[in-house]
Amino acid sequence: MMQCWKGFYNCWFSKKKAFANKIYRITGMRPRELALYELAFRHSSLVTDSRCSAQECNERLEFLGDSILSAAVSEFLFKKYPSKNEGFLTEMRSKIVNRARLNELGFKLGLDAILRYNKKLGSFNRSICGNALEALIGAIYLDLGYRAAQYFIIHKMINIYLNLDELETQNHNYKSQLMEFAQKHKIEPIIYEVVEETFAGNIKEFTVACIIQDKVMGLGKDTKKKVAEQKASEMALLKLCS
Repeated sequence: MMQCWKGFYNCWFSKKKAFANKIYRITGMRPRELALYELAFRHSSLVTDSRCSAQECNERLEFLGDSILSAAVSEFLFKKYPSKNEGFLTEMRSKIVNRARLNELGFKLGLDAILRYNKKLGSFNRSICGNALEALIGAIYLDLGYRAAQYFIIHKMINIYLNLDELETQNHNYKSQLMEFAQKHKIEPIIYEVVEETFAGNIKEFTVACIIQDKVMGLGKDTKKKVAEQKASEMALLKLCS
């Protein structure tokens, strides 16, 4: 009872009711511990600012939310496709929780409007939105429990913004496509090499080269090596196909 009252108080009487109501509009649930949600939208770029310490950014919540998201999506797909094998379920989960998809969902949910980050770093990095979405899921889990986080993932993300029938037919695994193309045309070896690591504040970005037969066929840049490899693979595939 006390916890329900706390959520009601935050949305109607708290000094931070405007923020609480934004969380309510996004999640469909009244937040109890507002500090968790404030943390979820405080990007690590603010660690360079004297107002924040290394413990006051959303990276830990992002780590937790990533695990909750994976578990909830896995359970959802397991029940939705009772006759599909493990390979299909794994690929569908990857299509839902990949970085580009989470970035897109973060923007559609309007998370960019309440994100706090160091604007001195320049242009807005789209991956910040995807990271914040995972952090938000972590905050919901700690505040309201697993079922609430699961409800948000299924009913506020998947059911509203994703067309699963379309996702089934999409293949965004460019590394896999490139490997199949290379095997078919006897083009090998394919090597991925980090050629540059740069920092914008405390944000690390990797530039990865896709090297085929000693030639750089593609370059990809991202804060995650795997995503950078996919981007490099896409560029290499386009060159080879053309």
